Amino acid sequence: MTSVQIRTATSADIEAIVLVHKDAFKGFFLTSLGDGFLRELYRGFLDGEQGLLVVASRGQEILGFAAGTTEPDTFFKRLRRKRGAIFFIRAIPAILRRPLPVLHKIYGALFYKGDQPQTLHQAALLSSIGVAPHFGGKSLGGQLLAGFEQEVLSKGLKFVYLTTDQENNDHVNSFYTKYGYKQESQFMQQGSRPMLRYIKPLGNI
Repeated sequence: MTSVQIRTATSADIEAIVLVHKDAFKGFFLTSLGDGFLRELYRGFLDGEQGLLVVASRGQEILGFAAGTTEPDTFFKRLRRKRGAIFFIRAIPAILRRPLPVLHKIYGALFYKGDQPQTLHQAALLSSIGVAPHFGGKSLGGQLLAGFEQEVLSKGLKFVYLTTDQENNDHVNSFYTKYGYKQESQFMQQGSRPMLRYIKPLGNI
């Protein structure tokens, strides 16, 4: 059997990454915005020096991915300026189905600033990590985290941080704790969504 490889993503992987995202995050808001929106999102992580995108592959099959940025405070602003109009166009079908809630959440997503702690420097944001459901339970998530962290170290940064839901999310929170992430703080996103922020120092810190 072909072994799993963790590597930097290429443009040829985008369609497969979208499929994994849809399978891993069924019922989530970003998934509801459609394939076109997801393609633009992950192309954004792939293009430019600020984006980070790694995949787990086995032969020609993409089994999972991890996406983030080395400059959380400016990455999403640049992404909005470069692709904002395209994001809006791709989201039109979802907007037509549920105009007000979708527009509100798209606004929040496009004007997201990374939620980086003011006192944390030399840190990359892990924005999204997903594993194909049929390959779950095989430590692939941990391998993807390790691959993402190596990418961060190669950029000269010293920390990875992430945010995730506080409520009804025990499995995910336990996953990050298992791999060395420490809860740094709690906060409310968009006024009503309880979130947790995790940080992990890399290397010999």
